[in-house]
Amino acid sequence: GDSLWATDIAPLLTEAPRNVHYVFTSFEELTLSRSNRMNALKARFEEAIEANFTEEADKEHWRTHVHFVIDRVTEIEGGPGAFMSDYFDFMFSDDGVVDLGDRGQAQAPLPFVFAIDRGQHWDPGGSLSPVVGQADEFAMAAYLGHFFNHRADLNARAEQDTTSTIIPMLDEDVTDRIITRQVQLPDDMDEFDTLEFDISVTCPYRNPFACSEWDRIARIDLCLDEECTDRREVARWITPYWRRGNRRWFIDASPFLGLMRDGGQHTFRIEMGPEWERKTERRATMSIRLSNNGAPKAVGAVRAFTGGNFNEDYNDNKPPFSFSVPDDASLVELVVILSGHGQESGSNCAEWCDHRHDFIIRGIPVGLLRPEEGVTGALRGCADQAGAGVPPGQWGNWAPGRAYWCPGMPVPTHRFDITDRITKGMDANNVMQYFGTFAGNDPEGGNIAMSAYIVWYND
Repeated sequence: GDSLWATDIAPLLTEAPRNVHYVFTSFEELTLSRSNRMNALKARFEEAIEANFTEEADKEHWRTHVHFVIDRVTEIEGGPGAFMSDYFDFMFSDDGVVDLGDRGQAQAPLPFVFAIDRGQHWDPGGSLSPVVGQADEFAMAAYLGHFFNHRADLNARAEQDTTSTIIPMLDEDVTDRIITRQVQLPDDMDEFDTLEFDISVTCPYRNPFACSEWDRIARIDLCLDEECTDRREVARWITPYWRRGNRRWFIDASPFLGLMRDGGQHTFRIEMGPEWERKTERRATMSIRLSNNGAPKAVGAVRAFTGGNFNEDYNDNKPPFSFSVPDDASLVELVVILSGHGQESGSNCAEWCDHRHDFIIRGIPVGLLRPEEGVTGALRGCADQAGAGVPPGQWGNWAPGRAYWCPGMPVPTHRFDITDRITKGMDANNVMQYFGTFAGNDPEGGNIAMSAYIVWYND
Protein backbone atom coordinates (compact mmCIF):
# COMPACT_ATOMS: atom_id res chain seq x y z
CA GLY A 1 0.00 0.00 0.00
CA ASP A 2 0.92 3.69 0.10
CA SER A 3 2.60 3.24 3.50
CA LEU A 4 5.21 0.96 1.91
CA TRP A 5 5.93 3.41 -0.92
CA ALA A 6 6.53 6.14 1.66
CA THR A 7 9.22 4.23 3.60
CA ASP A 8 12.93 5.08 3.42
CA ILE A 9 14.52 3.97 0.14
CA ALA A 10 18.12 4.98 0.88
CA PRO A 11 19.05 1.54 2.35
CA LEU A 12 18.24 -0.05 -1.01
CA LEU A 13 21.35 1.76 -2.24
CA THR A 14 23.57 1.94 0.84
CA GLU A 15 22.98 -1.54 2.29
CA ALA A 16 22.70 -3.65 -0.86
CA PRO A 17 25.48 -5.38 -2.81
CA ARG A 18 26.41 -3.62 -6.03
CA ASN A 19 25.41 -6.50 -8.30
CA VAL A 20 21.67 -6.05 -7.75
CA HIS A 21 19.12 -4.42 -10.03
CA TYR A 22 15.85 -3.04 -8.70
CA VAL A 23 12.73 -2.94 -10.86
CA PHE A 24 9.66 -1.04 -9.62
CA THR A 25 6.19 -1.49 -11.03
CA SER A 26 2.59 -1.29 -9.88
CA PHE A 27 -0.67 -3.23 -9.96
CA GLU A 28 -2.78 -0.07 -10.22
CA GLU A 29 -5.29 -0.12 -13.07
CA LEU A 30 -4.89 3.41 -14.43
CA THR A 31 -1.84 4.17 -16.56
CA LEU A 32 -1.73 7.71 -15.21
CA SER A 33 -1.67 6.47 -11.61
CA ARG A 34 1.22 4.13 -12.38
CA SER A 35 3.08 6.82 -14.28
CA ASN A 36 2.71 9.36 -11.48
CA ARG A 37 3.86 6.82 -8.89
CA MET A 38 6.93 5.78 -10.88
CA ASN A 39 7.95 9.36 -11.65
CA ALA A 40 7.62 10.35 -7.98
CA LEU A 41 9.64 7.31 -6.91
CA LYS A 42 12.31 8.01 -9.50
CA ALA A 43 12.65 11.55 -8.14
CA ARG A 44 13.05 10.19 -4.62
CA PHE A 45 15.80 7.82 -5.77
CA GLU A 46 17.61 10.67 -7.46
CA GLU A 47 17.52 12.60 -4.19
CA ALA A 48 18.80 9.54 -2.29
CA ILE A 49 21.62 9.02 -4.79
CA GLU A 50 22.73 12.63 -4.51
CA ALA A 51 22.50 12.57 -0.70
CA ASN A 52 24.42 9.32 -0.15
CA PHE A 53 27.16 9.26 -2.79
CA THR A 54 29.87 11.74 -3.69
CA GLU A 55 31.63 9.87 -6.52
CA GLU A 56 30.05 10.29 -9.93
CA ALA A 57 30.82 6.64 -10.76
CA ASP A 58 28.74 5.52 -7.76
CA LYS A 59 25.87 7.80 -8.72
CA GLU A 60 25.87 6.54 -12.29
CA HIS A 61 26.07 2.94 -11.11
CA TRP A 62 22.84 3.21 -9.16
CA ARG A 63 21.07 5.23 -11.82
CA THR A 64 21.64 2.33 -14.21
CA HIS A 65 20.63 -0.30 -11.63
CA VAL A 66 17.25 1.09 -10.63
CA HIS A 67 14.43 0.73 -13.16
CA PHE A 68 10.87 2.07 -13.26
CA VAL A 69 8.23 0.29 -15.34
CA ILE A 70 4.91 1.99 -16.08
CA ASP A 71 3.26 -1.16 -17.50
CA ARG A 72 0.90 -2.88 -15.07
CA VAL A 73 2.84 -5.65 -13.38
CA THR A 74 0.65 -8.48 -14.74
CA GLU A 75 0.86 -7.05 -18.27
CA ILE A 76 4.64 -6.78 -18.56
CA GLU A 77 5.77 -8.85 -21.52
CA GLY A 78 7.84 -11.93 -20.82
CA GLY A 79 8.61 -13.72 -17.58
CA PRO A 80 7.75 -11.08 -14.95
CA GLY A 81 4.21 -10.48 -16.23
CA ALA A 82 3.53 -14.19 -16.65
CA PHE A 83 4.92 -14.95 -13.22
CA MET A 84 2.80 -12.34 -11.47
CA SER A 85 -0.37 -13.25 -13.36
CA ASP A 86 0.11 -16.88 -12.44
CA TYR A 87 0.81 -15.99 -8.80
CA PHE A 88 -2.36 -13.93 -8.48
CA ASP A 89 -4.38 -16.79 -9.97
CA PHE A 90 -2.80 -19.11 -7.40
CA MET A 91 -3.22 -16.68 -4.53
CA PHE A 92 -6.97 -16.34 -5.00
CA SER A 93 -7.57 -20.04 -5.68
CA ASP A 94 -8.30 -22.83 -3.20
CA ASP A 95 -4.73 -24.03 -3.73
CA GLY A 96 -3.46 -20.74 -2.32
CA VAL A 97 -4.93 -21.41 1.12
CA VAL A 98 -3.15 -23.38 3.85
CA ASP A 99 -5.03 -25.08 6.66
CA LEU A 100 -3.27 -24.32 9.96
CA GLY A 101 -5.63 -26.45 12.04
CA ASP A 102 -6.96 -24.69 15.13
CA ARG A 103 -5.32 -21.46 13.93
CA GLY A 104 -7.55 -21.25 10.90
CA GLN A 105 -6.57 -20.83 7.28
CA ALA A 106 -3.83 -18.71 5.77
CA GLN A 107 -4.06 -17.28 2.27
CA ALA A 108 -0.91 -16.80 0.24
CA PRO A 109 0.38 -13.26 0.96
CA LEU A 110 0.37 -10.33 -1.44
CA PRO A 111 3.63 -10.19 -3.40
CA PHE A 112 5.08 -6.82 -2.43
CA VAL A 113 8.51 -8.06 -3.50
CA PHE A 114 9.77 -10.86 -5.68
CA ALA A 115 13.20 -11.52 -7.10
CA ILE A 116 15.32 -13.48 -9.53
CA ASP A 117 18.45 -14.93 -7.95
CA ARG A 118 21.84 -15.49 -9.59
CA GLY A 119 20.77 -18.96 -10.69
CA GLN A 120 17.89 -17.34 -12.62
CA HIS A 121 15.30 -18.81 -10.26
CA TRP A 122 12.26 -16.93 -9.03
CA ASP A 123 12.21 -16.11 -5.34
CA PRO A 124 9.08 -14.57 -3.81
CA GLY A 125 11.20 -12.34 -1.56
CA GLY A 126 9.01 -12.99 1.45
CA SER A 127 7.99 -10.44 4.04
CA LEU A 128 9.23 -6.85 4.03
CA SER A 129 8.55 -6.52 7.75
CA PRO A 130 11.54 -7.02 10.06
CA VAL A 131 9.37 -8.25 12.94
CA VAL A 132 5.83 -9.49 13.38
CA GLY A 133 3.29 -6.67 13.46
CA GLN A 134 5.66 -4.01 12.14
CA ALA A 135 4.91 -2.19 8.88
CA ASP A 136 6.59 -3.26 5.65
CA GLU A 137 9.74 -1.38 4.66
CA PHE A 138 11.48 -1.12 1.29
CA ALA A 139 14.78 -1.30 3.19
CA MET A 140 14.31 -4.99 3.97
CA ALA A 141 14.62 -5.86 0.27
CA ALA A 142 18.26 -4.74 0.40
CA TYR A 143 19.20 -7.98 2.16
CA LEU A 144 17.97 -10.26 -0.64
CA GLY A 145 21.03 -9.62 -2.81
CA HIS A 146 23.42 -10.52 0.00
CA PHE A 147 21.60 -13.80 0.59
CA PHE A 148 21.58 -14.65 -3.13
CA ASN A 149 25.32 -13.97 -3.31
CA HIS A 150 25.91 -16.25 -0.33
CA ARG A 151 23.95 -19.07 -1.91
CA ALA A 152 25.54 -18.62 -5.33
CA ASP A 153 29.03 -18.67 -3.81
CA LEU A 154 28.27 -21.90 -1.93
CA ASN A 155 26.84 -23.53 -5.04
CA ALA A 156 29.87 -22.49 -7.08
CA ARG A 157 32.24 -23.77 -4.43
CA ALA A 158 30.48 -27.13 -4.39
CA GLU A 159 30.55 -27.41 -8.18
CA GLN A 160 34.24 -26.54 -8.37
CA ASP A 161 35.29 -28.93 -5.60
CA THR A 162 36.79 -31.96 -7.36
CA THR A 163 38.97 -33.25 -4.51
CA SER A 164 36.67 -33.75 -1.52
CA THR A 165 35.28 -37.16 -0.67
CA ILE A 166 31.52 -36.71 -0.54
CA ILE A 167 29.37 -39.14 1.47
CA PRO A 168 25.57 -38.78 1.07
CA MET A 169 23.51 -38.74 4.26
CA LEU A 170 20.05 -37.70 3.15
CA ASP A 171 18.33 -36.72 -0.10
CA GLU A 172 14.58 -36.95 0.11
CA ASP A 173 11.29 -35.25 0.92
CA VAL A 174 10.82 -35.46 4.68
CA THR A 175 8.11 -34.54 7.16
CA ASP A 176 9.59 -36.13 10.28
CA ARG A 177 11.48 -33.77 12.51
CA ILE A 178 13.93 -36.43 13.73
CA ILE A 179 15.62 -38.77 11.27
CA THR A 180 18.32 -41.40 11.81
CA ARG A 181 20.65 -42.44 8.99
CA GLN A 182 23.55 -44.88 8.75
CA VAL A 183 26.60 -43.71 6.83
CA GLN A 184 29.62 -45.66 5.62
CA LEU A 185 32.74 -43.61 6.28
CA PRO A 186 36.00 -44.40 4.44
CA ASP A 187 38.45 -46.80 6.04
CA ASP A 188 41.26 -44.29 5.44
CA MET A 189 39.85 -41.55 7.71
CA ASP A 190 43.41 -40.75 8.78
CA GLU A 191 43.86 -39.07 5.40
CA PHE A 192 41.48 -36.20 6.23
CA ASP A 193 41.83 -33.11 8.39
CA THR A 194 38.62 -31.30 7.36
CA LEU A 195 34.99 -32.37 7.79
CA GLU A 196 32.06 -30.25 6.62
CA PHE A 197 28.35 -30.95 6.59
CA ASP A 198 26.75 -29.74 3.36
CA ILE A 199 23.16 -28.99 4.32
CA SER A 200 20.43 -27.91 1.90
CA VAL A 201 16.79 -27.54 2.93
CA THR A 202 14.03 -26.40 0.57
CA CYS A 203 10.41 -25.57 1.31
CA PRO A 204 8.73 -26.12 -2.07
CA TYR A 205 5.35 -24.53 -1.39
CA ARG A 206 4.24 -21.34 -3.11
CA ASN A 207 2.38 -20.26 0.00
CA PRO A 208 5.08 -19.73 2.65
CA PHE A 209 2.59 -20.49 5.42
CA ALA A 210 2.78 -24.14 4.34
CA CYS A 211 6.44 -24.10 5.43
CA SER A 212 7.68 -24.63 8.97
CA GLU A 213 6.97 -21.52 10.99
CA TRP A 214 9.34 -21.43 13.96
CA ASP A 215 13.00 -20.78 14.68
CA ARG A 216 13.82 -24.22 16.05
CA ILE A 217 17.12 -25.83 16.99
CA ALA A 218 18.32 -28.17 14.26
CA ARG A 219 21.36 -30.37 14.73
CA ILE A 220 23.31 -33.41 13.66
CA ASP A 221 24.39 -35.84 16.38
CA LEU A 222 26.82 -38.75 16.10
CA CYS A 223 25.30 -41.84 17.73
CA LEU A 224 27.61 -43.71 20.10
CA ASP A 225 25.29 -46.65 20.81
CA GLU A 226 22.78 -48.67 18.83
CA GLU A 227 19.75 -46.89 20.31
CA CYS A 228 21.37 -43.45 19.86
CA THR A 229 20.60 -42.56 23.45
CA ASP A 230 24.30 -41.79 23.89
CA ARG A 231 25.20 -39.24 21.23
CA ARG A 232 27.40 -36.23 20.56
CA GLU A 233 26.36 -33.04 18.79
CA VAL A 234 28.63 -32.21 15.84
CA ALA A 235 26.67 -29.49 13.97
CA ARG A 236 23.85 -27.07 14.78
CA TRP A 237 21.75 -24.57 12.89
CA ILE A 238 18.48 -22.73 13.51
CA THR A 239 15.50 -23.18 11.20
CA PRO A 240 13.95 -19.99 9.76
CA TYR A 241 10.47 -18.69 10.33
CA TRP A 242 7.99 -19.24 7.49
CA ARG A 243 10.15 -18.98 4.37
CA ARG A 244 9.77 -20.86 1.12
CA GLY A 245 12.67 -21.63 -1.22
CA ASN A 246 16.14 -23.01 -0.65
CA ARG A 247 18.82 -22.32 1.95
CA ARG A 248 22.19 -23.99 2.05
CA TRP A 249 25.13 -24.00 4.43
CA PHE A 250 28.51 -25.66 4.82
CA ILE A 251 29.09 -26.28 8.54
CA ASP A 252 32.68 -26.97 9.53
CA ALA A 253 32.82 -29.88 11.99
CA SER A 254 36.52 -30.70 11.64
CA PRO A 255 37.14 -30.94 15.42
CA PHE A 256 34.77 -33.90 15.57
CA LEU A 257 36.83 -36.03 13.22
CA GLY A 258 38.35 -37.19 16.48
CA LEU A 259 35.10 -39.10 17.12
CA MET A 260 35.15 -40.81 13.71
CA ARG A 261 38.76 -41.83 13.06
CA ASP A 262 37.89 -45.53 13.00
CA GLY A 263 35.87 -45.10 9.80
CA GLY A 264 33.31 -47.68 8.76
CA GLN A 265 29.62 -47.53 9.56
CA HIS A 266 28.39 -44.70 11.75
CA THR A 267 24.88 -43.58 12.62
CA PHE A 268 23.81 -39.95 12.64
CA ARG A 269 20.69 -38.45 14.18
CA ILE A 270 19.33 -35.46 12.25
CA GLU A 271 16.97 -33.17 14.13
CA MET A 272 15.08 -30.31 12.50
CA GLY A 273 12.77 -29.29 15.33
CA PRO A 274 10.66 -31.02 17.97
CA GLU A 275 8.82 -34.21 17.05
CA TRP A 276 5.47 -32.79 18.19
CA GLU A 277 5.56 -29.82 15.80
CA ARG A 278 3.12 -29.50 12.89
CA LYS A 279 4.37 -31.75 10.11
CA THR A 280 5.48 -29.82 7.04
CA GLU A 281 7.22 -31.44 4.11
CA ARG A 282 10.54 -30.12 2.92
CA ARG A 283 13.32 -31.36 0.64
CA ALA A 284 16.40 -32.14 2.68
CA THR A 285 19.76 -32.89 1.09
CA MET A 286 22.72 -33.48 3.40
CA SER A 287 26.17 -34.92 2.89
CA ILE A 288 29.56 -35.17 4.55
CA ARG A 289 32.50 -33.56 2.75
CA LEU A 290 35.96 -34.84 3.73
CA SER A 291 39.18 -33.21 2.55
CA ASN A 292 42.82 -32.59 3.45
CA ASN A 293 43.91 -28.95 3.65
CA GLY A 294 47.17 -29.22 5.58
CA ALA A 295 45.57 -28.45 8.94
CA PRO A 296 46.12 -30.31 12.23
CA LYS A 297 44.10 -33.53 12.37
CA ALA A 298 41.66 -34.04 15.22
CA VAL A 299 42.34 -37.48 16.67
CA GLY A 300 40.32 -37.44 19.89
CA ALA A 301 37.47 -35.60 21.57
CA VAL A 302 35.62 -35.78 24.86
CA ARG A 303 32.55 -33.81 25.87
CA ALA A 304 33.17 -31.67 28.95
CA PHE A 305 29.96 -29.69 29.57
CA THR A 306 26.38 -29.36 28.41
CA GLY A 307 23.87 -26.59 29.08
CA GLY A 308 20.45 -26.66 30.72
CA ASN A 309 17.93 -24.39 32.37
CA PHE A 310 19.58 -21.01 32.93
CA ASN A 311 18.35 -20.57 36.51
CA GLU A 312 19.83 -20.26 39.99
CA ASP A 313 20.90 -23.93 39.90
CA TYR A 314 22.64 -23.71 36.53
CA ASN A 315 26.23 -23.43 37.78
CA ASP A 316 25.66 -25.82 40.70
CA ASN A 317 24.99 -28.51 38.11
CA LYS A 318 28.34 -27.91 36.37
CA PRO A 319 31.04 -29.60 38.47
CA PRO A 320 34.69 -29.20 37.36
CA PHE A 321 35.69 -31.49 34.50
CA SER A 322 38.89 -33.57 34.67
CA PHE A 323 40.61 -34.74 31.51
CA SER A 324 43.86 -36.08 30.07
CA VAL A 325 45.29 -35.91 26.57
CA PRO A 326 48.09 -37.98 24.96
CA ASP A 327 51.74 -36.91 25.12
CA ASP A 328 51.95 -36.61 21.33
CA ALA A 329 49.05 -34.14 20.99
CA SER A 330 50.35 -31.18 18.98
CA LEU A 331 47.28 -29.01 19.63
CA VAL A 332 44.54 -29.08 22.26
CA GLU A 333 41.35 -27.03 21.89
CA LEU A 334 38.23 -26.16 23.79
CA VAL A 335 35.42 -26.39 21.21
CA VAL A 336 31.98 -24.98 22.07
CA ILE A 337 28.61 -25.01 20.26
CA LEU A 338 26.25 -22.71 22.16
CA SER A 339 22.94 -20.90 21.75
CA GLY A 340 20.46 -19.45 24.24
CA HIS A 341 16.69 -19.86 24.07
CA GLY A 342 13.60 -18.68 25.91
CA GLN A 343 12.32 -15.20 26.79
CA GLU A 344 12.17 -14.93 30.56
CA SER A 345 10.09 -11.98 31.75
CA GLY A 346 12.28 -9.10 32.84
CA SER A 347 15.52 -10.32 31.26
CA ASN A 348 14.53 -11.82 27.89
CA CYS A 349 16.97 -14.63 28.65
CA ALA A 350 18.33 -16.58 27.10
CA GLU A 351 17.48 -15.67 23.48
CA TRP A 352 17.95 -11.92 23.72
CA CYS A 353 20.06 -11.31 26.81
CA ASP A 354 23.73 -10.76 27.63
CA HIS A 355 24.56 -14.27 28.86
CA ARG A 356 28.27 -14.96 29.22
CA HIS A 357 30.27 -18.16 29.51
CA ASP A 358 33.65 -18.57 31.18
CA PHE A 359 35.91 -21.63 30.94
CA ILE A 360 38.84 -21.68 33.36
CA ILE A 361 41.89 -23.91 33.87
CA ARG A 362 44.18 -23.37 36.88
CA GLY A 363 42.41 -20.12 37.59
CA ILE A 364 43.24 -18.79 34.12
CA PRO A 365 40.44 -18.06 31.63
CA VAL A 366 40.86 -20.15 28.48
CA GLY A 367 37.56 -19.50 26.75
CA LEU A 368 35.45 -16.40 27.23
CA LEU A 369 32.20 -16.22 25.30
CA ARG A 370 30.39 -12.88 25.17
CA PRO A 371 27.60 -11.80 22.83
CA GLU A 372 29.03 -9.74 20.00
CA GLU A 373 28.74 -6.07 20.86
CA GLY A 374 26.10 -4.26 18.86
CA VAL A 375 24.39 -7.46 17.68
CA THR A 376 22.22 -8.81 20.50
CA GLY A 377 18.99 -6.86 20.45
CA ALA A 378 20.08 -4.68 17.54
CA LEU A 379 17.16 -4.06 15.18
CA ARG A 380 19.09 -5.44 12.19
CA GLY A 381 21.60 -7.67 13.98
CA CYS A 382 20.51 -10.81 12.11
CA ALA A 383 19.42 -9.11 8.89
CA ASP A 384 22.96 -7.80 8.55
CA GLN A 385 24.14 -11.42 8.35
CA ALA A 386 22.15 -12.26 5.22
CA GLY A 387 25.46 -12.56 3.39
CA ALA A 388 26.44 -15.34 5.82
CA GLY A 389 23.25 -17.32 5.21
CA VAL A 390 20.33 -15.72 7.08
CA PRO A 391 17.36 -15.90 4.66
CA PRO A 392 15.69 -12.47 4.34
CA GLY A 393 11.93 -12.14 4.17
CA GLN A 394 11.05 -14.58 6.92
CA TRP A 395 7.50 -14.16 8.21
CA GLY A 396 8.61 -13.70 11.81
CA ASN A 397 10.96 -11.73 14.07
CA TRP A 398 13.94 -12.57 11.89
CA ALA A 399 15.82 -9.27 11.60
CA PRO A 400 16.84 -8.38 15.22
CA GLY A 401 20.09 -9.81 16.57
CA ARG A 402 20.26 -12.64 19.08
CA ALA A 403 23.01 -13.76 21.40
CA TYR A 404 25.10 -16.34 19.51
CA TRP A 405 22.58 -17.23 16.76
CA CYS A 406 20.17 -16.09 14.05
CA PRO A 407 17.08 -17.76 12.56
CA GLY A 408 17.94 -19.63 9.37
CA MET A 409 21.71 -19.76 10.00
CA PRO A 410 24.34 -22.17 11.39
CA VAL A 411 25.24 -21.72 15.05
CA PRO A 412 28.96 -20.94 15.16
CA THR A 413 31.49 -23.36 16.62
CA HIS A 414 33.86 -21.49 18.95
CA ARG A 415 37.43 -22.83 19.16
CA PHE A 416 40.05 -21.89 21.77
CA ASP A 417 43.66 -23.08 21.79
CA ILE A 418 44.39 -24.36 25.33
CA THR A 419 47.59 -26.28 24.52
CA ASP A 420 49.76 -24.09 26.74
CA ARG A 421 47.28 -24.24 29.63
CA ILE A 422 47.26 -28.01 30.14
CA THR A 423 49.69 -30.81 31.00
CA LYS A 424 49.95 -33.57 28.41
CA GLY A 425 50.12 -37.26 29.23
CA MET A 426 47.44 -39.78 30.12
CA ASP A 427 48.57 -39.71 33.76
CA ALA A 428 48.10 -35.94 33.99
CA ASN A 429 44.93 -34.58 35.53
CA ASN A 430 43.74 -31.32 33.99
CA VAL A 431 40.72 -29.67 35.58
CA MET A 432 38.44 -27.21 33.79
CA GLN A 433 35.75 -25.10 35.43
CA TYR A 434 32.80 -23.50 33.68
CA PHE A 435 30.42 -20.74 34.76
CA GLY A 436 27.49 -19.13 32.99
CA THR A 437 26.31 -15.65 34.01
CA PHE A 438 23.85 -12.96 33.00
CA ALA A 439 26.08 -9.92 32.34
CA GLY A 440 28.43 -11.20 35.04
CA ASN A 441 25.65 -11.88 37.56
CA ASP A 442 23.46 -14.88 38.39
CA PRO A 443 21.60 -16.63 35.52
CA GLU A 444 18.23 -15.05 34.78
CA GLY A 445 16.15 -17.69 33.01
CA GLY A 446 15.63 -19.44 29.70
CA ASN A 447 17.73 -22.35 28.50
CA ILE A 448 21.31 -22.75 27.29
CA ALA A 449 21.84 -25.36 24.58
CA MET A 450 25.55 -26.17 24.76
CA SER A 451 28.03 -28.85 23.79
CA ALA A 452 31.57 -28.12 25.02
CA TYR A 453 34.43 -30.48 24.10
CA ILE A 454 38.10 -30.99 24.69
CA VAL A 455 39.66 -31.92 21.31
CA TRP A 456 43.25 -32.92 20.62
CA TYR A 457 45.11 -32.99 17.33
CA ASN A 458 48.21 -34.37 15.65
CA ASP A 459 50.09 -32.55 12.87
